[in-house]
Amino acid sequence: MLAADGFCQAPAALAARKLDSLLPRDSLTTLEYSETRRVIRKPDGTKTNWSKDLTPYLVPIMDAHDEPEVQEIIVPKPGRCGGTVVAENHALKRLENGPAGDIMWYLAGPGEVRSYADRVLTPLFEDHTGVSSRLGTSASDNKKTMKRVAGATLELMVMGKATTTNRQAAYIVFDEPDSYHKDFRSNFLEQGRQRQRMLGNDRLIYACAHPDIGWTGGVAQAWTLSTQGIFVMRCPECGDHASPYPTKYWPEVRRFRLSYTKAPEGTPLDERLALAEATACMACPHCGAGIDEAQRAKMVDEGRYMHKGQTLDIRAGIVGEPNKSKTWGFWIHVLMSKQVGLGELAKELEGAIEHKERTGKTDKLKQVMVRTFGEVFEGAGEAEGLDAQNLRMRTKDLARHSDDGEPVAYRMGEVPDGVRFITVSIDVGDNKFDILARGWDLERRSWLIDRRTIRQRWDGPVLRDIAPAHSQEDWQVLAEEIDRLYPLQSDPGLALRPAVVTIDASSGKHTWKAYEFARRMDGKRWGVWRKVRCIKGSTNAKADPLPATPTKISKDSIGKLVLPVITLHSLGVHKLKEDTLTDLAIEDGSPGQCYFALNTPDGAYQELFNEVLIDGSWVRNGPNETLDLYGYAEAGRLMLQPDRKDIRWDDPAKFPPWARPVPLYSEGGDQAVEVKAAAQDTGTDKPKPKGIFAKHKALEGDE
Repeated sequence: MLAADGFCQAPAALAARKLDSLLPRDSLTTLEYSETRRVIRKPDGTKTNWSKDLTPYLVPIMDAHDEPEVQEIIVPKPGRCGGTVVAENHALKRLENGPAGDIMWYLAGPGEVRSYADRVLTPLFEDHTGVSSRLGTSASDNKKTMKRVAGATLELMVMGKATTTNRQAAYIVFDEPDSYHKDFRSNFLEQGRQRQRMLGNDRLIYACAHPDIGWTGGVAQAWTLSTQGIFVMRCPECGDHASPYPTKYWPEVRRFRLSYTKAPEGTPLDERLALAEATACMACPHCGAGIDEAQRAKMVDEGRYMHKGQTLDIRAGIVGEPNKSKTWGFWIHVLMSKQVGLGELAKELEGAIEHKERTGKTDKLKQVMVRTFGEVFEGAGEAEGLDAQNLRMRTKDLARHSDDGEPVAYRMGEVPDGVRFITVSIDVGDNKFDILARGWDLERRSWLIDRRTIRQRWDGPVLRDIAPAHSQEDWQVLAEEIDRLYPLQSDPGLALRPAVVTIDASSGKHTWKAYEFARRMDGKRWGVWRKVRCIKGSTNAKADPLPATPTKISKDSIGKLVLPVITLHSLGVHKLKEDTLTDLAIEDGSPGQCYFALNTPDGAYQELFNEVLIDGSWVRNGPNETLDLYGYAEAGRLMLQPDRKDIRWDDPAKFPPWARPVPLYSEGGDQAVEVKAAAQDTGTDKPKPKGIFAKHKALEGDE
């Protein structure tokens, strides 16, 4: 008799177990195993065989499990879509049919481990005799959270330091990593790689989760490092292709969306939800058709994933072959799930939107968008169809259908008809200046005129990188922006100049250099009114967009009195960002609508949505300079007070100087002469030197 785990075992029994592990197993793929052997136990206790008919979008994910070249599979997903079932099926297949190797299954906490062991793991072994018959005979081989099958183990563990040290496994499952402790939720992939470093190519990681954290971590961030697979379907009405969720990483791919009739304002909630449920459909972005449940189901059956290296032809569908990669990503969206009805989705979404409207809180809406829909939460506007892609497509559609004379088809650097004046805003980075010019009419409609980033300047014959926090001379590149001429689209011989330039001076790295630049530009004026204004964001979420009284800055960085006195405006950036996103949602030509140039950079669109208002706080998910600059440009508009009664907008001859077009070139073509002359005409010369008494008087007041 041989002792093992405190028990005596017969040598013949041990030999039989070893022999069983050495016998060849049936050669089955994960999909074949799933279809022929996987039993699904329903909540009521009844059992059924797994079928791909309900979840055909899982088939490519299962196939990836069997590809020798694939070592990591990342699946952001909603609830009730079968993403975890993929890992269960592959784990069962490994334990029963190979390939051999241990399995480590990580969950968020002890409660999750106990729950999964009771709800899933125990029934799995009860319902699959091909696996349970191979369990070891000792008590330690069949624990609640650990099973040893023919020498290989499957263990459920809490993701933590103790469970990720001195361990390795051929198959590692990261189940809902966005719920892990903060020390692991964004580096789980690296943790898995370390655990498998000694296994060479015989390793596989599978991660699936709701994208709770967003793009800054968790499963969504891991997906960005993969092949970035998205699902593509074909509209049954027009035959064109789109995706239910292309994400911001596929900006040119159009999107199928949930659509339903909105109830009039003031409609009781129960009637509002009933209308949403009754009218729900999936809308085609190309033909506008409302797609019903039966059509959607067929579209899902015929759909395919598109990965990096491939492109989408609207008519032909996916073109090309995926790039080779060891890390594959598959994004699952609820519109791919046949098990969740469109009416149910519409009712749930509309209820969350009503909650946000009534309470001002986005917690419920975020849960619906992340958990039910499987989307990264990018603000309340995105839930109603407002995102970078839609804004880009709206710009193209407006230009395509515009009549002559409508100011919606223009290119960057041009001033379309309708613009009365321009405000410029500048954001300062460690090694760059981000610049935005925004044109305005008298009802707050705006046109993006310019969006550039300056990273270098000429230093004699040498073009070198700028460092605004360290070099005051680098700021001189901004002098050109103050006097820049933007030609009118309808009359290129005329141009508008910036009416005001706002510069963000909030960063401690460059605050004093911003003040010094503003002093050097003090001569740039409209009469006595300064064109260059320093700004900073208020930390008070309730602050007005532009408080009435600015702060006077009369000292330098060492406390010495310095002239001229400049002003610092503390802006209510929280409110400015909210107002910007509200304006971006306007699409019927009403006051406040935002228009964009046809060649607006994709990055500018995306930066408008890379900061999300969640529970009263702005959460940054990526570069957000354009959103900031839009708010600063609005602050510049407020400084100008274009609604003042003393401004004669009915008489072009009496427009304020900052709204008067000037010749783009002087006669003879000498642009520099014309710019200088224009500056003199509007009082932008530096004021004459002041006497000592005038200087001290200036320190007490603001011009």
